[in-house]
Amino acid sequence: MKIKLTIILLLILSCSSLIAQKHSKGQTINITGETVEVKIPFREIIVNQTTEIKQVENSLKNELKDYTIEMQNQRFISSNVITEVLVSIDSSKANPSLRVTYSYNLLNDTLRLQTDDFGLGKYLVTESNALQVTLSVMRKNIEGKLAKYVSPDKEISITINGSADAVPIRTAIPYKGEFGEGLIEDCNMDGKIQKMAVAKSQGISNNQTLAFLRSYAVRDYLNNNIFQSKYPLLKYNHSATVSGKMGGQFRRVSIEMIIYNAFE
Repeated sequence: MKIKLTIILLLILSCSSLIAQKHSKGQTINITGETVEVKIPFREIIVNQTTEIKQVENSLKNELKDYTIEMQNQRFISSNVITEVLVSIDSSKANPSLRVTYSYNLLNDTLRLQTDDFGLGKYLVTESNALQVTLSVMRKNIEGKLAKYVSPDKEISITINGSADAVPIRTAIPYKGEFGEGLIEDCNMDGKIQKMAVAKSQGISNNQTLAFLRSYAVRDYLNNNIFQSKYPLLKYNHSATVSGKMGGQFRRVSIEMIIYNAFE
């Protein structure tokens, strides 16, 4: 009798398992007359979000491409400029983050008669045409395609990397106090956080400081033209890179924006 009962129980469990597998895509399944709740798989959610973000990325790329061509037609920048935006999801946590990166390059970095990068010793946003185009599109994206993700209640991290080339600064470059009489900010230099100090009275004496100011100039633009103190959870990070080579291609800025819990 015990053997028969054991066999019957095994058969019931086996059938229940098969029924559950067959109906696992639904929110509930019915096992031997009882309704059992089944949660939607986490993987399915991630797949849907990945598809959504791929569509957003393609839309941003098209918007950036169209605006770049428009600026080239208006001769604001040369046809030598390539602008780029990349979008990805960090799904390592239960609430994924959204990462958006803006950068630009040149088809031909050897042109000497014209540069869309920063000129020697320059650091203001208005002194790099390629950067202005990139920031203008970033603003359009945040106010448009990215508006549902970039909201004032979200925690947002923006890392701005400014770079400088190897042309030595033999005489201090004037800092006119565009961002205040003096600045003291943390900045990532070669993987180490350092205090970067800039004073109107002293000017810019090295390329590390110049690279940092290019980064800070973008922060100033974003604050004044996009975020305007309406995002209390917004945090800026600065990094500076000094190349061992010379040329306009080493005088640029790239921007990485991370929106935490982007899909909540």
